[in-house]
Amino acid sequence: MSEQQDSSLQGQLFDNLRSLITLIDQLRDLGVQEYIKLPRIAVLGSQSAGKSSLLENIVGLDFLPRGEGIVTRRPLEMRLIHKPDALKPWAVFDVCKDQKFFDFEKVREYIVELTDKATGNSKDVVPDPIVMTVYSRDCPDLTVIDLPGITRIAIKGQREDIEKVTLEMATHYCQDERTIILAVCPANQDLSTSDGLQLAIKLDPTGSRTLGVITKIDIMDQGTDCRKELLGQIIPLKLGFVGVKNRNQKDINEKVRVGIALQRETDFFAKHPLYSQMPPDIMGTKALIQKLTTILFKHIRASLPQIIREIDQKVQDCEVKLAQLGPGLPRDNKEKMQVIWNMLTEYTENLNNKLRGKFDVKSALQKDTQISGGAQVKLYLNELYNEQSGKNYRVSREYTDREIREAIRLHQGDSIPGFPSFDSFLYLIMPQLERLRDPAIDTLNEVFTYVDSLSNSILKKVFYRFPTILDAISDISSQVLTEQKNKTKVVVENLIDAELGYIFTNDQDYLTMNASIIPQEDKEDQKTAAAAPTGDNAAGTANTANTSANTANKPAAQANKQDTDPEKVLAQELSRRLDAYYRIVIRNLRDSVPKAIGYFLVRAAQEQMQFQLYNEIMKSQSVMGLMSEPEYITIERDTIKKTLLVLRNAQKLLKQDPQQTFQRQTSEAVMDKVKKTAAETINKTKRFLGM
Repeated sequence: MSEQQDSSLQGQLFDNLRSLITLIDQLRDLGVQEYIKLPRIAVLGSQSAGKSSLLENIVGLDFLPRGEGIVTRRPLEMRLIHKPDALKPWAVFDVCKDQKFFDFEKVREYIVELTDKATGNSKDVVPDPIVMTVYSRDCPDLTVIDLPGITRIAIKGQREDIEKVTLEMATHYCQDERTIILAVCPANQDLSTSDGLQLAIKLDPTGSRTLGVITKIDIMDQGTDCRKELLGQIIPLKLGFVGVKNRNQKDINEKVRVGIALQRETDFFAKHPLYSQMPPDIMGTKALIQKLTTILFKHIRASLPQIIREIDQKVQDCEVKLAQLGPGLPRDNKEKMQVIWNMLTEYTENLNNKLRGKFDVKSALQKDTQISGGAQVKLYLNELYNEQSGKNYRVSREYTDREIREAIRLHQGDSIPGFPSFDSFLYLIMPQLERLRDPAIDTLNEVFTYVDSLSNSILKKVFYRFPTILDAISDISSQVLTEQKNKTKVVVENLIDAELGYIFTNDQDYLTMNASIIPQEDKEDQKTAAAAPTGDNAAGTANTANTSANTANKPAAQANKQDTDPEKVLAQELSRRLDAYYRIVIRNLRDSVPKAIGYFLVRAAQEQMQFQLYNEIMKSQSVMGLMSEPEYITIERDTIKKTLLVLRNAQKLLKQDPQQTFQRQTSEAVMDKVKKTAAETINKTKRFLGM
């Protein structure tokens, strides 16, 4: 790659880095951070780890408050913007964007003022951040958040649980997977006991998003060094460690400029007998800036596609929820009536679609596989007389042989013996037909209960904004269904009564079968006479026994006489007629009762529901007065609208500049260059710092 191409790629890298950081900052300004986690760098450490000096070295300016105890009592979000043509640096605070601070001593004072304003002049810490933007030719393009230091012991004016408060605040900022943790650890303290590093490892067990910074290297005990720590041999971190030399208290008291301190740091590491032999990319503030810019660039670039997807999904969720909540309440009665009418139409359409099994987009999106609507009604109807319609079911088995014979004797009267009595048939069939009434009514009640429950569930979804109207509409819909159920019950009762009150059939199979019952049995008995039949077959042997009486011996004749008992033959014939006719009745009722329920209850309710609801509402104008929604609905709608506004603005921002997402080939070339050598890709950063 030529030097010109190399320079072009490096310039493009840093232009894209600034573009990305600006984009994330703008998203944060819009309030997206409240709903979508955004990439950021959080500085984590104990109160005496040297965080303030480190950050001033990175910014290149002396502006942070100093003192005893916790100095940083509010998170400080610093947005650093490199301005190569800026003759003088300046700062702007988010709370007063129109005011520029060129005097950084005033910046320090204003940070203290904003902190005291939030804490009430106490020494407590608060989670509300101060947002400050610094424009300078000496600072890199970065956004970092300085967190209050983790404090073990409370001082005067602080709450007793200050350790818990500072730990919880640090955890809140650093537990997010999109937060790069800058864990600051003093070199004169064991890494394993460093509060900041311990918490970072707890929140980031793999060390994939934690960059360790070892401060105060210059004040370690004589004969000791932190080479193993810097090389990750004590505690490994995937992003590694960087060693820095901050300004000491003497430098601060003497107001040594940050630029001079940075040069002294460079000289210290270059001349040190041990640290001068260490890899240069892990020693010094300038190396730290190089790492941070590269890490942040990669991190934002990798996170951006998922952030866009999350924003789009959140917008979709908000739109769905807002559609469910509906628009705000109208004031005009005509408009109120239109709203109610629209909801009634939605309710009846949903009910009809459910009962008819029509495709519903919402159910499909929610992957609702539960059987409902018309399919559930059909299941109830299919269960009616399911047992009685079985192939092996015989209603005659509800009686014993003795009971059937008793029925024949009771209703034989003085007629010629051997002829079946119709009254005997009625005596036996009527109780069994009456038993069909309760299952039919039970099925009707099951269908009614289900449809009423389905109706109420749909009503709650449609009218949940208006609980008072919901109650009124629910009462009307239940009344409509109850009226149809009562009408249907009359029809079902009539169907059962018809079967009880008029015994009749034109069923050809039944007529043919019963006209030939005895002749068929005679033919069968002639074929099987030698088998000495017993039971049901024995009843049909009378003719065979009579024709062979002259040739049979006396014991055989006595046996045949026993098998041709007239009562037994009549009992068997009556049983067959009972079974045959009962099957016809069951077949009829299994069709007619479900049809009656389906037509007079389900279909009639579908057809009349909207008309009846509209009529009842028109009769009672008091429903208009019930049109009010709970306060929580109004609050929820306003909250979602606010969220939706933020997210839609974020979508617009993301679509404004297609270069913010990079061209694939160019970005791959840039990233290849970054991987080959970090030094080549951060030359521009070096120029920022006057190297």
